[in-house]
Amino acid sequence: MKAILSAVALASVAIATTAVANADYKYGWLTGALPGTDLVAANVVRDPAFIGDKSEQVQAMDQATSALNSDYCDKKGAKFVADPKIIIFDKGIGEWMIGGVCQ
Repeated sequence: MKAILSAVALASVAIATTAVANADYKYGWLTGALPGTDLVAANVVRDPAFIGDKSEQVQAMDQATSALNSDYCDKKGAKFVADPKIIIFDKGIGEWMIGGVCQ
């Protein structure tokens, strides 16, 4: 059920994107900003699905950094900087959440 809800959320939000990074992986992400704070984040999914390996975290961070720079940070003349406390893997839906700030 969570996977279906995530897919619907990704499909219905204005700043949701899908990209093919190479022939083996297809990525999708949803970016957002927490109102009243400097925090921005991206939820990154992949086909085939992430399983939580550390190497996948690097892939997710690359996708999130690119998306967050484009959606939020570039407009401020800044670059996305991840906060290690806001890098979370959700096993239930195979998704990485990467959060941080534009600096």
